[in-house]
Amino acid sequence: MTSEQRKAIRTLIRRYLERAEANQPDIHYSMNRLLTSLGDPPSTEFWTDCSGLAISAFRWADLWLPYKVEDPGGYAYSGAGNTQSILVTNRTRRIPENRMFFVGDMALFGSWSRTKHVTICRRNGTAFTSIWTSHGSERGPYAVRMKYRDDFLCVVRAKSLA
Repeated sequence: MTSEQRKAIRTLIRRYLERAEANQPDIHYSMNRLLTSLGDPPSTEFWTDCSGLAISAFRWADLWLPYKVEDPGGYAYSGAGNTQSILVTNRTRRIPENRMFFVGDMALFGSWSRTKHVTICRRNGTAFTSIWTSHGSERGPYAVRMKYRDDFLCVVRAKSLA
């Protein structure tokens, strides 16, 4: 991807996440698979979980851009992705904690063998200044800081944004 293409992807992801947070009452929490909300506008009512929201943000960019934005969950937007598949797919693109984080980066929580949660960056910054969107419960999606949980594992960057 060119820098302009990555910028366009990040802009669409940021807008998707902002709209999803604004539509919080209509975005419900569900861990059902296959994910059925991929491509749904963030201003409509739908059910998803943390990984579903992250994958949906990338899918939104994929639908609106004239080039392919790869599924960060590794399943070509089939609805089968989850936090573990996000880690496995992007494991080689980890971002050190002392670096800048950019829209679309994904923070994973849990352990290497059993991830439990993912958030997605919606405002660039450091580990202390960046803003992330979480959808880990019925009250989400909502804004959080990167290390808002004590089981922080790592941050990864999807192939389309590397």
